[in-house]
Amino acid sequence: MRFFLVETDTGNHIPYGININKAVDFRYANREDAYKIPNCCVVDMKTPREVFFPDILTEPFLMVSREMADVIEMYTPQTIFKTIYLLEADREIHATYFMPFVEEVECLSDQTKKSRGGTELLEIVLRRDAVAGKPIFRIAGFTHPYLIVRLDAIESMLRRGVRGIRLKELNVV
Repeated sequence: MRFFLVETDTGNHIPYGININKAVDFRYANREDAYKIPNCCVVDMKTPREVFFPDILTEPFLMVSREMADVIEMYTPQTIFKTIYLLEADREIHATYFMPFVEEVECLSDQTKKSRGGTELLEIVLRRDAVAGKPIFRIAGFTHPYLIVRLDAIESMLRRGVRGIRLKELNVV
């Protein structure tokens, strides 16, 4: 079993200042509270002069493109999605993303290294028994959306031409 942490490649000129208008209360950005977020939200953003919209945005909450949403739905059909319309009204720039509420799994081994406050993961080590049979999930207990994807699902995403993502292979014990 090979698993990868999937993140936004921040080397691109991506949107920033997302959700300044607080259209989405990120406290509810978890599967348990998903019903508290409207099915469609118009979310303000700022963009650099030349903007690139990656297939995944992890700040301030998890958002994915249609291509990634299709793969997530294929591998985890029970996933709930909310539609997020990103808008920069001044420049009339917009993009559509989907907020997936994937399963959250308690899967960290004792070998995982956390920040001093314990709110960030510095080195992720997964427990084999907790992740067996799970193609796509988030690590439970963190506000940052640590999205973990199994190798076969990553390959499916890459075959669809997803861009602007960063992959880091994780250890499984």
